[in-house]
Amino acid sequence: MKPTPELLLAHDRPGPRYTSYPTVPSWTTDVDDTVLATALASVRTPAAVYVHVPFCREQCWFCGCNQVVSGRQSAGDRYLDALQKQLDALVLPATVVDTARIHLGGGTPTWLDLRQLERLYDMLFARFRPIDGAELSVELDPDVTSDEQMDLLADRGVTRISVGVQSTDPVVLQAIHRPQETGRVQRCLEKARDHGMRGLNVDLIYGLPFQTRERFAQTLRDVLAVSPDRFAVYSYAHVPWLKRHQAQIDTDALPGPIDKMALFLQVEETLHEAGFESVGMDHFALPDDELAVASRQGTLHRNFMGYTTRSDLPLIGLGVSAISELDDVYAQQLPHLGAWYRAVEGGSRVVERGIRLSAEDQLRKDVIASLMCNFRVRKGEIAARHGVDFDAHFASALASLAPLVDEGLAELHTDRVEVTPLGRYLVRNVAMAFDDRLGDGRFSRTV
Repeated sequence: MKPTPELLLAHDRPGPRYTSYPTVPSWTTDVDDTVLATALASVRTPAAVYVHVPFCREQCWFCGCNQVVSGRQSAGDRYLDALQKQLDALVLPATVVDTARIHLGGGTPTWLDLRQLERLYDMLFARFRPIDGAELSVELDPDVTSDEQMDLLADRGVTRISVGVQSTDPVVLQAIHRPQETGRVQRCLEKARDHGMRGLNVDLIYGLPFQTRERFAQTLRDVLAVSPDRFAVYSYAHVPWLKRHQAQIDTDALPGPIDKMALFLQVEETLHEAGFESVGMDHFALPDDELAVASRQGTLHRNFMGYTTRSDLPLIGLGVSAISELDDVYAQQLPHLGAWYRAVEGGSRVVERGIRLSAEDQLRKDVIASLMCNFRVRKGEIAARHGVDFDAHFASALASLAPLVDEGLAELHTDRVEVTPLGRYLVRNVAMAFDDRLGDGRFSRTV
């Protein structure tokens, strides 16, 4: 069953994407460098590591990431110097700790040249030892990634790449100020396969200016032709109050909520016909891909990097704006590069904000993660992990779900809360029933 326009309009409201809980608007300055250092000193291993490389050659107007446009390659050297200082100051349980995942995100990690990329991996491997079967992944802009960089990444052990395509339509690309050659996408994926990489991902965005079903159909044909293993298909979030460069986008050219959902339904239908399975609310993977396997087995996890295959890895964030997720602590580093440099180089506070999770926060995080990843919450599992009577504890949340149940979006059973196939299109709305920290945060819309 597909959602009707009336249903979508009735539930189109601002809401979190739940890459964390509590969500960022609830975080405060009470979490500082000392709190983060204490959590890192006893971090469980193996861990996951995220490194933020903020630099880009162009300012794409749609972008919601933390990035800095720079044409000076020397800026990369200063950034790596600061990262080295941060790595040297890390107090971990051992000089070198076991790591199951290292991910470079941005920005554009391949903005760094060959020498800088090699230096970055040398720095990381001096503190983090990849275990057998570890995933080393990198986000790529195909237009700034050379064959030589792909060779270097493979030589340093990279097992997976994620290629930011967003669209292949020239009209759309011009409207979002993103130069791109489709041939480079194919070349990056071919090089990755030649090196034995797996889980190759393509990012697409729906809801961009001038996107129509006809135009998007061609984009889907283009990207299917390069044979990725996964797709991450994100809803464009127009939040110019957070990302001022988005104000340059012609809002009259943006699809409305009904047309926007039609684009996602088109993606879903096309990818299902091509043999991909839905994973979570916005990912797709081939059946033998480990992300699809994790989805079927109920072991999917969601964090700031999207959907991943392991939920048991503490996340150590490095670099400007990077977020660490360490058991009961979230901590985000300063998001502005100049301030981050001054803090790292001067030895002052680097953590801008964060939150210590209470027992109640951890309980609700578990429930919301189950909904976002598996579209169900098993009451007995939650009760066993957190020592609560689910129905009594969440009486108010369950009552607030009644309208969604009446509309066929959710089902309440004696042993579980289930998001229906129809409700999966509005899973964020279902999850919001269990969020007691919504407050006045300004979020993107749920449709």
